[in-house]
Amino acid sequence: MTESNDYIETDQEQEEGHVDTREQNFDCEDKDPNLGCDPGIDVAG
Repeated sequence: MTESNDYIETDQEQEEGHVDTREQNFDCEDKDPNLGCDPGIDVAG
């Protein structure tokens, strides 16, 4: 059997929250006012 690593947050950790690492995904040089950033995904259609 595999060993499981269960982790339960403490009350202090829940109050502090988590760092949002997704914020950089929304930063771009040429942001379109309607569409936002170009993710660079081309779709055939």
